[in-house]
This record gives sequence, structure tokens and C-alpha cells, in this order.
Amino acid sequence: MGNQELMNQLQGKGFETWEHTDNFVCFKFTVPHGKFRGQEIKIALQAPQFPLVPPSGPYISPHLLPMTGGSGTHPYGGIHRRNKPTAEYQYWSRPFKGWVSGMSIEDYLGFLRTLFDFQ
Repeated sequence: MGNQELMNQLQGKGFETWEHTDNFVCFKFTVPHGKFRGQEIKIALQAPQFPLVPPSGPYISPHLLPMTGGSGTHPYGGIHRRNKPTAEYQYWSRPFKGWVSGMSIEDYLGFLRTLFDFQ
């Protein structure tokens, strides 16, 4: 359970994964549509209770959007500088609403795809 299960499921979907500091699971992701379509980014997730609880909002590298802090709405609101897992990542505060215990990485990847559906 947790990060190891997250890594196993990502690898099962063909993603190359690696562990980073502070218990982050990282992988490369090609943005499927929207303003950043075709761009390869790195996503870092913390998921100590996966699949019971979804990962926290994703950490994205490189910085794609301006840092806005806690105010505003998607896509530009809630972009934070947390310097985790390193300074090259920005935190997108995007909770997965409607997560049901036992959902899979396929569900989370679907959620991630929706985060890039803007121009």
C-alpha cells in the first residue's frame, strides 16, 4: 500500500518511475491536450495511503503556470512554491473530489488529464 503500490500501478501502465526525497513518486508525463499539449513534464506525487486515499495535488516540473498561492480557481489559482521535492517543481492544489477507496492509478491519470484541459 502507499507509494510502492502507486509505483507498481504506474509501472503497470508503462510509466518509468523513480523515488525522490520526502517519499515522492515521480514519473514523466506527456500532456495530452490543451495549452501544453505534447510537452513532456515530470509529475511528483505523495501517496502514503494509496489506494485508500488519492495522492495529494500533483507537483509539476517545469513550472508551467505563475505562482498564485491559495486564491483563484483552476487553471491559474492555487499554484504554490513549496520547494518539494525540489525547487524545480510547483505544487498544484487540485484535490481529487469523489475518490472512493480502492480506485486505481487509471482513475488518477484520468483526473490528471483533466487538469491540462485549458488554453
